[in-house]
Amino acid sequence: AACDARDETAAATGGAGVVIVARTDANAALGFDEAVERCRLFREVGADVTFLEAPRSVEEMAAYCAADPGWKLANMLEGGLTPILPPDELGKMGYTLAAYPLTLLSAGARHQLDALGRLKRGEAVDDLLLPFAETCDVVGFTEYNALSALYADG
Repeated sequence: AACDARDETAAATGGAGVVIVARTDANAALGFDEAVERCRLFREVGADVTFLEAPRSVEEMAAYCAADPGWKLANMLEGGLTPILPPDELGKMGYTLAAYPLTLLSAGARHQLDALGRLKRGEAVDDLLLPFAETCDVVGFTEYNALSALYADG
């Protein structure tokens, strides 16, 4: 159904826009071979990307990539079962997409706790901070302010 909806949307709009990512958690309950077979079947019915959750070794990751010729998503979850690999290694292995869902959250939380601890102790935090203009760029304030100015007279 999802693939049909994607195709109908593409036909109606003259282009793509919807990507179907098909995920299987079968590796944990039914084994690696069954999970790979499900990815093959996902591809057969039209999924754009397959996502085999929690391969437990680099060897399983490589075997999945070898068995599935299409786009694949690697989920790099610190503390999870899958070995964490850098994007270039994942690409060489055959993955086309990689998610690092906790990396930025965890790194940000660590530095927030560090900053809060320093502030509590009355210590400087200057070495932790981006310059103000860069902070504005990173969080989108610069673009927002430019658009706001553009429409302010309207």
